[in-house]
Amino acid sequence: MFHLKITIDKINPTIWRTIQVPETFSLNKLHHIIQISFGWTNSHLYMFADDENRIGDPILWEDSETETQWDKKVKIKDMLQNVGDELKYEYDMGDGWKHTVVLEKIEVGGSKTSRCLDGARAAPPEDCGGVHGYQELIHHRYYPEKDGYIELIEWLGEEYDPELFDLKTVNKELKGLAKYIRTFDEENGLK
Repeated sequence: MFHLKITIDKINPTIWRTIQVPETFSLNKLHHIIQISFGWTNSHLYMFADDENRIGDPILWEDSETETQWDKKVKIKDMLQNVGDELKYEYDMGDGWKHTVVLEKIEVGGSKTSRCLDGARAAPPEDCGGVHGYQELIHHRYYPEKDGYIELIEWLGEEYDPELFDLKTVNKELKGLAKYIRTFDEENGLK
């Protein structure tokens, strides 16, 4: 079992999750675990590594000139072997949510399922404009007298709390990982 800490880059205070996963899981499963753990909607392109060495779903990237290695064929242990090893993950190329995945601990034995061990803060809302848009959103949320607050609340809703992280809900959703992946694949023609 691997303990991975996943942090969204360039946001302070940090937004992060620590998850426990079997090292034999594919990067595709890790992608879905990240989506669930952060509360993302899984509605945008993603990749591991970088544009030159992209690992993702080649069907989703089919119109790209860069070859994409299939993430269903790459295991987490292929990319991370020693404590401290890092892997880059990007979600939503428009907003550019870059994450750093760090192998924090290797545990012998353990469960064959994933679970979230800890985390901090809610992930930024989808389509908020990347790091800059998120910072502006947080600023408006805490300083409502500034221009744009009314539009922000209308778009975002009052329920969004940037400080909220619900470990219990994340783990409940991770229990349904297989069904989540199956549904995603079927809805996107990936089966």
